[in-house]
Amino acid sequence: MPPRTPSLLFNTLCHCHKALLRRSRRYTTISAPNPPVPSHTAFAQLPTRRLISLRGHDASHFLQGLITQNIPSQYASSCFYSAFLNASGRVLHDVYIYPDAKAEKEEPGFLIEVDSNEVEALARHLKRYKLRAKVGIRVIDEGELSVWATWGKQSPCGFDSRTGCLDQRAPDMGRRVIVPGDRKLEASGTQVGSGSYDIRRMMMGVAEGQGEILKESALPQESNIDYMGGINFRKGCYVGQELTIRTHHTGVVRKRILPVQIYPAEGDSKPPDGLTYTEDTKIVLPPKGANISRVDKKGRSAGKWLGGVGNIGLALCRLEIMTDTVLTGEGSQWSPEHEFKMAWEPEEGKERGEVRVKAFVPNWHQSRAESQKLHRS
Repeated sequence: MPPRTPSLLFNTLCHCHKALLRRSRRYTTISAPNPPVPSHTAFAQLPTRRLISLRGHDASHFLQGLITQNIPSQYASSCFYSAFLNASGRVLHDVYIYPDAKAEKEEPGFLIEVDSNEVEALARHLKRYKLRAKVGIRVIDEGELSVWATWGKQSPCGFDSRTGCLDQRAPDMGRRVIVPGDRKLEASGTQVGSGSYDIRRMMMGVAEGQGEILKESALPQESNIDYMGGINFRKGCYVGQELTIRTHHTGVVRKRILPVQIYPAEGDSKPPDGLTYTEDTKIVLPPKGANISRVDKKGRSAGKWLGGVGNIGLALCRLEIMTDTVLTGEGSQWSPEHEFKMAWEPEEGKERGEVRVKAFVPNWHQSRAESQKLHRS
């Protein structure tokens, strides 16, 4: 066998290095520890959320024309969930808005909680609409204020916070709390990582941030912002109102974000009977945006994967295909025998893969849907 030339030897070494790197990445993806099952009573700091300060004489009027929810007349009473839309009615940012208790009475102030990756983008969006409004807009440093979530049997008197309120997006979500950055939240229960908070909200079907509520692509109703109390359908003019109101009164929301559970495609694995998080799962998560389809490859696309932890996650699902929900007189296309899959081609850091997926409709969706029907009538 002739000796290898230097160039051939170099190429061989590069090929081996890339192969080992792929194996390493794959091993890291599978063996990385998942967050533990969330405690019944706990609290967590949320580094994925940041704050913007909005202060000034025109603060209430300014926000009123930009968000999907009404600014309460007594704005200092409590915080509320809402969203910023673009002109075509697509979600730009999902937000929590807190009355700033430290703002002077003659100069109303608010704290706007947003996805940490989008805080600068939202600040630019606000400044674009500022014009002559008497408001000051400032991105708050991470060390100045922090966002926390608490749940379970908490004792409110133990909170050392600047402001906060009940998280009413779904039942039993707990509370949102803003804490001065140089302090630690004092609350009953166990302090856990933000991953445990993510597991808890995903199992409830609550999407958060533009990693899950896709910026300039997602409709507010498809993202359950209406079910989560983020839209006032009797509110006057705001950016993106026209399509939102038309969809509410005349349209049918055929897709919604739902909690899903993934399970192996090979072997004797069967669809789960209920949504259950497994901490020690070895399943590789699909890449973001992976398409969901029927296993028998019949019919149209059934949904899109948004993200997850361990063996659970969130997906934008076609209701009449992936669930027994009936929206129109045509009836549901769903059957208990149908199974769904996500398959993806190899890409950097992730090899080709396939998993099964099953969607679950949270119980609170039905009660919120009935409440909307009564409100509409």
